[in-house]
Amino acid sequence: MGPTALSFYWAAKRLQALKVPRLAGVVSAVGNRLHNSHVDTRAALHPSVELGYGGIGVIIAPGVEIGENSFISQNVSLEGAPGIAGVPRVGRDVYIGVGAQVLGPVTVGDGAKIGANALVMEDVPPGAVVAGIPARDLKKHIPPTGT
Repeated sequence: MGPTALSFYWAAKRLQALKVPRLAGVVSAVGNRLHNSHVDTRAALHPSVELGYGGIGVIIAPGVEIGENSFISQNVSLEGAPGIAGVPRVGRDVYIGVGAQVLGPVTVGDGAKIGANALVMEDVPPGAVVAGIPARDLKKHIPPTGT
C-alpha cells in the first residue's frame, strides 16, 4: 500500500527525538500533503492505532491522545472546538466511523463506537455506540435483572 499518514507521523516523531526538528517538519509536511491530512507530531498516538485508507483526510490536532487498538476511519477530525479550550482524548479499542468529528475537550471511553459523520461534542461513555448530529447514544442500556 505504501507509506501511510502514520508512517510519516512516526518518522517525524523519531526525527524530533533525534533532535532534527527541521527534517521532522519536512517529513510531516510531505505526509500531510500526500494524504490530505494532518497528524500533528504533538499528538500522542499508541503504536497500535490504525487509520482507515492510510489516513486520507484525517485531522489529529496537537495534544490529542488516542489509546491502544483504536481505529480512526478516513476524513475524521479530532480537534479543539472554536472558542473552547482542550482537545479530545480517545480511549482504548475505540472505533470512529468515516467523516466523524470529535471536537473540544471530549473523552471517548474505552470500547466506544462512533458512527459515520457523527458530531461528538460531549463525553462518550465506555462501550457506548453513538451517531448523529449531535451524537446521541444509540445502544439501549438494559439494567440487569435480579433473579
